[in-house]
Amino acid sequence: MVSTFWTRLPVILLGIPTIIYLLIEGGILFAAFVALVIFLSLLEYYDMKKSSGVKPNAILGIFMALSVCFIYIQYPHIHPTNILASILLPVILLLLIEIFAAKPNPFENISVTISGVVYVAVLLGTMIAVRNWDELNGTRFTMSMIFSVWICDSAAYIFGILWGKKKLIERISPKKTVVGFVGGIIGAFASFYVMDMIGFIQYVLSPLQILILTFIVGVCGQLGDFAESMLKRDAGIKDSGKLLLGHGGVLDRFDSLILTSPLVLIFIFYL
Repeated sequence: MVSTFWTRLPVILLGIPTIIYLLIEGGILFAAFVALVIFLSLLEYYDMKKSSGVKPNAILGIFMALSVCFIYIQYPHIHPTNILASILLPVILLLLIEIFAAKPNPFENISVTISGVVYVAVLLGTMIAVRNWDELNGTRFTMSMIFSVWICDSAAYIFGILWGKKKLIERISPKKTVVGFVGGIIGAFASFYVMDMIGFIQYVLSPLQILILTFIVGVCGQLGDFAESMLKRDAGIKDSGKLLLGHGGVLDRFDSLILTSPLVLIFIFYL
């Protein structure tokens, strides 16, 4: 465990200040960072799927993912026609390529290519839209969401190490415990409660809104982690990649935000 800590430390010392800086700056810098995360995560997703014999069109998938990022960058000033064209034209091109390429399992290739774009780009890319909303409304929901996810993950880990005995879903994630899962929810609630109390979010939350955000981060965020663990189990691997030293792949580090971010975006639509 000590050796793992020292392996992870450089990523922590460099990564956390960098992400906080990008969250503060917002704009094209933050959008470019999210696009880079999506690009690397999508490559890892396709690599996992290739282990089962599927051949996704990574080039076209990445093009579609970056198009999704561009749509989120334009939010909320993009016309619906442009959204439809950005999605429909690459899908048509993908169908044409598979028709004439004569590859085995064409429908599976198409499905995995598109599912990767939806799972990674459409869901994770909502961080760009949330940050744009913050820019227009003078709030810090993006930063609060990221901080709460970090606290939730840390609380789940600490609670699990100290008191976790009963496994939650051992066949998917052997190290996750019931106590750890509950600890993550407590951490999410405490983080939002404290940030609201000190005025960090710059938007006064009602008790119901704090509970909703707690559910989004504490429950759905951890479900996002389980979903990615299920993908890795299916592919027969431990980590989605090895880019981040002891932290595994990029997708491993951002899996909690895949469900959290779009749900926070839906939440702020109603504010």
